[in-house]
Amino acid sequence: MAETGHSVRAADVLADVLAEVRERVDRREALGEAQVAVLEAAVNIVRAGQPEGEVMPVERSELVREALGAVRAATVATGVALTYAHRTARVLT
Repeated sequence: MAETGHSVRAADVLADVLAEVRERVDRREALGEAQVAVLEAAVNIVRAGQPEGEVMPVERSELVREALGAVRAATVATGVALTYAHRTARVLT
């Protein structure tokens, strides 16, 4: 039972951080979008990892699918941010 409570608390904390980041970052910028996507993935992964009985198999499957989509989005956004950072560094040097 302690493990269940821990997972729920961790998911709640991550969800709070996600809400805060969504309010503060500019998602039009690739790095901002990457930050949001990584946190979305983390929230879904932690929720999916709750013990059986706490999350139904169909729900777990959907959470994992959403986490995968968020990881893909984070990868693309991070790649764009890296390309932009390299271009900016070359211009400034």
